[in-house]
Amino acid sequence: MIVLTPNRRWVLTGTTLALTGVAGPVLSQERAGYDGLKKTIAVDLFRATEAVGGSVTADGMTAMLIQALAADGRFLVIEGGDGGSMAASAIVRGAVTKYEPAAGGGGLSISGGPLGGLLGGRAGTRSQTAVIEIALRLVDTSTGQVISTSSAEGRASSRTTEAGLVENYGGGRLGGEIFRTTPIGQAGQDAIVRAVDQIAAGMRRVTWSAIVVDTGPSGVYLNAGADRNVTPGMTLSVWRPGRTLTDPGTGEVLDVEMSRIGRVQVATVRDRLSIASVTEGGEPMRGDVLKTD
Repeated sequence: MIVLTPNRRWVLTGTTLALTGVAGPVLSQERAGYDGLKKTIAVDLFRATEAVGGSVTADGMTAMLIQALAADGRFLVIEGGDGGSMAASAIVRGAVTKYEPAAGGGGLSISGGPLGGLLGGRAGTRSQTAVIEIALRLVDTSTGQVISTSSAEGRASSRTTEAGLVENYGGGRLGGEIFRTTPIGQAGQDAIVRAVDQIAAGMRRVTWSAIVVDTGPSGVYLNAGADRNVTPGMTLSVWRPGRTLTDPGTGEVLDVEMSRIGRVQVATVRDRLSIASVTEGGEPMRGDVLKTD
Protein backbone atom coordinates (compact mmCIF):
# COMPACT_ATOMS: atom_id res chain seq x y z
CA MET A 1 0.00 0.00 0.00
CA ILE A 2 1.20 3.53 -0.82
CA VAL A 3 0.40 6.28 1.65
CA LEU A 4 0.83 9.99 0.91
CA THR A 5 1.76 11.88 4.07
CA PRO A 6 0.88 15.59 4.56
CA ASN A 7 4.43 16.79 3.90
CA ARG A 8 4.65 15.15 0.46
CA ARG A 9 6.41 12.00 1.68
CA TRP A 10 5.52 8.70 0.02
CA VAL A 11 5.62 5.64 2.27
CA LEU A 12 5.43 2.10 0.87
CA THR A 13 4.23 -0.39 3.44
CA GLY A 14 3.81 -4.15 3.49
CA THR A 15 5.58 -7.04 5.17
CA THR A 16 6.96 -8.33 1.90
CA LEU A 17 8.65 -5.02 1.24
CA ALA A 18 10.21 -3.94 4.56
CA LEU A 19 11.82 -5.78 7.43
CA THR A 20 14.14 -3.83 9.72
CA GLY A 21 15.97 -5.05 12.80
CA VAL A 22 18.23 -3.08 15.12
CA ALA A 23 20.41 -4.81 17.66
CA GLY A 24 20.95 -2.94 20.90
CA PRO A 25 20.97 -3.16 24.71
CA VAL A 26 17.89 -3.36 26.88
CA LEU A 27 17.59 -0.91 29.76
CA SER A 28 17.90 -2.60 33.13
CA GLN A 29 14.74 -3.26 35.08
CA GLU A 30 14.24 -1.81 38.54
CA ARG A 31 16.49 -3.46 41.08
CA ALA A 32 14.31 -5.93 42.93
CA GLY A 33 14.24 -5.56 46.70
CA TYR A 34 16.35 -2.39 46.91
CA ASP A 35 15.56 -1.00 50.37
CA GLY A 36 18.28 1.62 50.83
CA LEU A 37 17.49 5.31 51.00
CA LYS A 38 16.94 6.71 47.52
CA LYS A 39 18.84 9.88 46.71
CA THR A 40 17.24 12.50 44.50
CA ILE A 41 18.78 13.28 41.14
CA ALA A 42 17.85 15.55 38.24
CA VAL A 43 18.87 15.36 34.57
CA ASP A 44 19.66 18.51 32.62
CA LEU A 45 18.99 18.64 28.87
CA PHE A 46 21.91 17.16 26.96
CA ARG A 47 24.04 19.52 24.93
CA ALA A 48 24.16 18.45 21.29
CA THR A 49 25.13 20.76 18.46
CA GLU A 50 23.83 20.30 14.93
CA ALA A 51 27.06 18.46 14.13
CA VAL A 52 26.08 15.73 16.61
CA GLY A 53 22.39 15.46 15.82
CA GLY A 54 21.02 18.67 17.31
CA SER A 55 17.78 18.83 19.28
CA VAL A 56 16.61 15.36 18.23
CA THR A 57 19.71 13.79 19.77
CA ALA A 58 19.56 16.06 22.84
CA ASP A 59 15.93 15.24 23.58
CA GLY A 60 16.41 11.54 22.88
CA MET A 61 19.48 11.15 25.07
CA THR A 62 17.88 13.12 27.92
CA ALA A 63 14.73 11.00 27.86
CA MET A 64 16.71 7.74 27.80
CA LEU A 65 18.90 8.79 30.74
CA ILE A 66 15.86 9.78 32.82
CA GLN A 67 14.25 6.42 32.02
CA ALA A 68 17.41 4.47 32.84
CA LEU A 69 17.97 6.20 36.20
CA ALA A 70 14.32 5.71 37.17
CA ALA A 71 14.40 2.04 36.14
CA ASP A 72 17.63 1.46 38.09
CA GLY A 73 15.70 1.76 41.36
CA ARG A 74 18.41 3.43 43.46
CA PHE A 75 17.30 7.00 42.77
CA LEU A 76 14.26 9.23 42.76
CA VAL A 77 14.47 11.20 39.53
CA ILE A 78 13.27 14.78 39.94
CA GLU A 79 11.89 16.50 36.87
CA GLY A 80 10.75 20.05 36.20
CA GLY A 81 13.65 22.10 34.80
CA ASP A 82 15.41 24.47 37.19
CA GLY A 83 12.86 23.74 39.94
CA GLY A 84 13.56 20.06 39.67
CA SER A 85 17.31 20.56 39.92
CA MET A 86 16.91 22.70 43.04
CA ALA A 87 14.89 19.93 44.74
CA ALA A 88 17.46 17.26 43.83
CA SER A 89 20.65 16.43 45.70
CA ALA A 90 22.60 16.27 42.43
CA ILE A 91 22.10 17.03 38.77
CA VAL A 92 23.58 15.24 35.77
CA ARG A 93 24.74 17.41 32.88
CA GLY A 94 25.61 15.57 29.69
CA ALA A 95 26.98 16.41 26.27
CA VAL A 96 27.32 14.38 23.08
CA THR A 97 31.01 14.43 22.10
CA LYS A 98 31.08 11.86 19.28
CA TYR A 99 28.36 11.11 16.77
CA GLU A 100 28.92 8.63 13.95
CA PRO A 101 25.59 7.33 12.66
CA ALA A 102 27.38 5.27 10.00
CA ALA A 103 30.79 4.40 11.41
CA GLY A 104 30.94 1.25 9.33
CA GLY A 105 28.87 -1.14 7.27
CA GLY A 106 27.94 -2.14 3.77
CA GLY A 107 25.24 -3.69 1.67
CA LEU A 108 23.61 -4.36 -1.67
CA SER A 109 21.15 -2.01 -3.34
CA ILE A 110 19.09 -2.44 -6.52
CA SER A 111 17.45 0.57 -8.16
CA GLY A 112 14.97 0.82 -10.96
CA GLY A 113 11.73 2.32 -12.14
CA PRO A 114 9.12 -0.46 -12.27
CA LEU A 115 6.76 1.52 -10.11
CA GLY A 116 5.87 4.12 -12.77
CA GLY A 117 7.18 7.33 -14.21
CA LEU A 118 6.49 9.50 -11.18
CA LEU A 119 8.13 7.23 -8.61
CA GLY A 120 11.35 5.31 -8.74
CA GLY A 121 11.87 2.09 -6.77
CA ARG A 122 14.77 0.83 -4.70
CA ALA A 123 15.38 -2.35 -2.77
CA GLY A 124 18.37 -3.76 -0.99
CA THR A 125 20.06 -5.09 2.10
CA ARG A 126 22.52 -3.13 4.18
CA SER A 127 24.32 -3.34 7.52
CA GLN A 128 25.33 -0.36 9.59
CA THR A 129 27.27 0.34 12.78
CA ALA A 130 26.69 3.54 14.73
CA VAL A 131 28.88 5.04 17.46
CA ILE A 132 28.04 7.74 19.99
CA GLU A 133 30.05 9.05 22.95
CA ILE A 134 28.81 11.16 25.84
CA ALA A 135 30.55 13.16 28.56
CA LEU A 136 28.85 13.53 31.94
CA ARG A 137 29.25 15.82 34.93
CA LEU A 138 27.58 15.11 38.28
CA VAL A 139 27.04 18.38 40.16
CA ASP A 140 26.10 18.90 43.82
CA THR A 141 23.07 21.21 43.69
CA SER A 142 23.66 22.63 47.17
CA THR A 143 27.20 23.84 46.43
CA GLY A 144 27.45 23.86 42.63
CA GLN A 145 30.62 21.81 42.86
CA VAL A 146 31.39 19.03 40.38
CA ILE A 147 31.26 15.68 42.19
CA SER A 148 32.53 13.53 39.35
CA THR A 149 33.09 13.44 35.60
CA SER A 150 32.84 10.45 33.32
CA SER A 151 32.34 9.40 29.73
CA ALA A 152 30.72 6.47 27.99
CA GLU A 153 30.72 5.17 24.45
CA GLY A 154 27.95 3.16 22.87
CA ARG A 155 27.79 1.10 19.69
CA ALA A 156 24.96 -0.59 17.84
CA SER A 157 24.61 -2.38 14.54
CA SER A 158 21.64 -3.08 12.32
CA ARG A 159 20.82 -5.13 9.26
CA THR A 160 18.01 -3.89 7.11
CA THR A 161 16.17 -5.53 4.23
CA GLU A 162 14.02 -2.85 2.72
CA ALA A 163 12.15 -1.56 -0.26
CA GLY A 164 11.76 2.19 -0.44
CA LEU A 165 10.43 4.82 -2.76
CA VAL A 166 12.14 7.93 -4.00
CA GLU A 167 10.10 10.96 -4.95
CA ASN A 168 11.62 11.75 -8.36
CA TYR A 169 10.92 15.45 -8.27
CA GLY A 170 12.12 15.76 -4.68
CA GLY A 171 15.03 13.34 -4.67
CA GLY A 172 14.77 12.51 -0.96
CA ARG A 173 14.64 9.06 0.57
CA LEU A 174 11.26 8.36 2.13
CA GLY A 175 10.25 6.94 5.47
CA GLY A 176 12.31 6.88 8.68
CA GLU A 177 12.33 5.81 12.31
CA ILE A 178 12.24 7.68 15.57
CA PHE A 179 15.57 8.36 17.26
CA ARG A 180 15.37 5.54 19.79
CA THR A 181 14.98 2.84 17.18
CA THR A 182 17.69 4.03 14.80
CA PRO A 183 21.21 2.58 15.01
CA ILE A 184 22.50 5.89 16.44
CA GLY A 185 19.66 5.90 18.97
CA GLN A 186 20.48 2.34 20.00
CA ALA A 187 24.14 3.31 20.31
CA GLY A 188 23.04 6.17 22.55
CA GLN A 189 21.06 3.74 24.68
CA ASP A 190 24.14 1.52 24.96
CA ALA A 191 26.13 4.52 26.22
CA ILE A 192 23.37 5.40 28.70
CA VAL A 193 23.39 1.89 30.16
CA ARG A 194 27.14 2.16 30.73
CA ALA A 195 26.78 5.66 32.17
CA VAL A 196 24.27 4.70 34.88
CA ASP A 197 26.85 2.72 36.87
CA GLN A 198 29.31 5.63 36.60
CA ILE A 199 26.65 8.02 37.87
CA ALA A 200 25.83 5.64 40.72
CA ALA A 201 29.51 5.56 41.71
CA GLY A 202 29.58 9.36 41.85
CA MET A 203 26.34 9.46 43.86
CA ARG A 204 28.00 7.45 46.62
CA ARG A 205 29.83 10.68 47.47
CA VAL A 206 26.54 12.55 47.88
CA THR A 207 24.94 12.52 51.33
CA TRP A 208 21.28 11.54 51.41
CA SER A 209 19.18 14.55 52.27
CA ALA A 210 15.62 15.81 52.51
CA ILE A 211 14.05 19.22 53.09
CA VAL A 212 11.69 20.55 55.73
CA VAL A 213 8.50 21.62 53.97
CA ASP A 214 6.51 22.75 57.02
CA THR A 215 6.23 22.56 60.79
CA GLY A 216 3.20 22.51 63.05
CA PRO A 217 1.56 20.95 66.10
CA SER A 218 1.66 17.53 64.44
CA GLY A 219 5.41 17.68 63.88
CA VAL A 220 7.98 18.43 61.21
CA TYR A 221 6.99 17.61 57.63
CA LEU A 222 9.71 16.28 55.31
CA ASN A 223 9.61 16.00 51.50
CA ALA A 224 10.60 12.31 51.61
CA GLY A 225 8.44 9.31 52.31
CA ALA A 226 7.92 5.76 51.16
CA ASP A 227 8.96 6.82 47.65
CA ARG A 228 12.49 7.22 49.03
CA ASN A 229 12.39 4.22 51.42
CA VAL A 230 12.11 6.34 54.58
CA THR A 231 11.03 4.24 57.59
CA PRO A 232 9.56 5.09 61.01
CA GLY A 233 12.16 5.48 63.75
CA MET A 234 14.83 6.92 61.44
CA THR A 235 16.78 9.81 62.98
CA LEU A 236 18.03 12.75 60.93
CA SER A 237 20.22 15.75 61.71
CA VAL A 238 18.80 19.18 60.89
CA TRP A 239 21.04 21.71 59.13
CA ARG A 240 20.28 25.34 58.26
CA PRO A 241 21.87 26.85 55.14
CA GLY A 242 23.80 30.07 55.72
CA ARG A 243 26.08 32.16 53.54
CA THR A 244 26.76 31.06 50.00
CA LEU A 245 30.43 31.54 49.17
CA THR A 246 31.12 32.28 45.51
CA ASP A 247 34.26 32.92 43.49
CA PRO A 248 34.29 36.69 42.73
CA GLY A 249 35.98 36.07 39.41
CA THR A 250 33.79 33.32 37.97
CA GLY A 251 30.67 33.44 40.11
CA GLU A 252 31.06 29.72 40.80
CA VAL A 253 29.59 28.50 44.07
CA LEU A 254 32.46 27.32 46.25
CA ASP A 255 30.56 26.30 49.37
CA VAL A 256 27.44 26.90 51.44
CA GLU A 257 27.85 27.37 55.18
CA MET A 258 25.63 24.99 57.14
CA SER A 259 24.77 25.22 60.86
CA ARG A 260 23.54 22.18 62.75
CA ILE A 261 20.22 22.93 64.47
CA GLY A 262 19.34 19.61 66.09
CA ARG A 263 17.86 16.21 65.36
CA VAL A 264 14.45 14.76 64.51
CA GLN A 265 12.99 11.26 64.49
CA VAL A 266 10.55 10.04 61.87
CA ALA A 267 7.22 8.93 63.31
CA THR A 268 4.85 8.65 60.34
CA VAL A 269 5.64 7.78 56.71
CA ARG A 270 3.31 8.53 53.80
CA ASP A 271 3.82 8.06 50.08
CA ARG A 272 5.73 11.29 49.40
CA LEU A 273 6.27 12.84 52.84
CA SER A 274 7.07 11.97 56.42
CA ILE A 275 6.23 13.53 59.77
CA ALA A 276 8.95 13.68 62.42
CA SER A 277 9.27 14.96 65.97
CA VAL A 278 12.11 17.03 67.43
CA THR A 279 14.36 15.00 69.71
CA GLU A 280 17.21 17.47 70.10
CA GLY A 281 17.89 21.18 69.59
CA GLY A 282 15.69 23.94 68.22
CA GLU A 283 12.57 23.95 66.06
CA PRO A 284 13.32 23.37 62.35
CA MET A 285 12.19 25.89 59.72
CA ARG A 286 10.88 25.46 56.20
CA GLY A 287 13.88 25.00 53.90
CA ASP A 288 16.15 23.41 56.52
CA VAL A 289 18.07 20.39 55.28
CA LEU A 290 17.91 16.96 56.90
CA LYS A 291 20.76 14.50 56.56
CA THR A 292 21.41 11.00 57.80
CA ASP A 293 23.58 10.79 60.92
